[in-house]
Amino acid sequence: MTDVEWRLRVAGAADADLVAAFRCASDDRTWQVQVERFVRSNLLDWASDPRAASDDPRALLLLVADELVGVAAHEKAVLTAAGGCRVSATKLQVAALAEPWQGKCFAAGDRASDVLMSAVLTDVRHRRPPRHSHVFAVVHEENHRSLALLARYGLTEDLSRPHPRYRRVITSARRPERDPARDPAREAPRR
Repeated sequence: MTDVEWRLRVAGAADADLVAAFRCASDDRTWQVQVERFVRSNLLDWASDPRAASDDPRALLLLVADELVGVAAHEKAVLTAAGGCRVSATKLQVAALAEPWQGKCFAAGDRASDVLMSAVLTDVRHRRPPRHSHVFAVVHEENHRSLALLARYGLTEDLSRPHPRYRRVITSARRPERDPARDPAREAPRR
């Protein structure tokens, strides 16, 4: 357990050295190395690319003092469902904890991974203009810790696979609660 205060902020150009030193790959697992490379080499360019501005890319840093604990990023996206139907969504581009923080908790008992995931989803909910509530991520099928984390936050439905070894998971497509006062199908009062 770590008895420290954390803070979350948006990443910017001044964070180049901090982000370039980020290490999250604890071994040579392909998916860990890919995430680490993306964060170290592409994250800031991805977030600040003027051609991507309409996708509202957002890179977030989880810090304890000046130590980079975790990185998360998201953007608007459009998925194409079966039959060509287009669905607005938010893509969780990356969520990664620095190697020394993997599996750790803060003093209050919150897992560092839960703090990071909760923070990125809160950021998604507070974007203006509002984002669609569907959030999806692409995860290696053997990355059981990330899949478990995503499942705790409702990313449980499988979509088509972008690659045989990677899963695309999305928040469930629950029907909204019906408000009888606004339901046009409700029965009209009898006179």
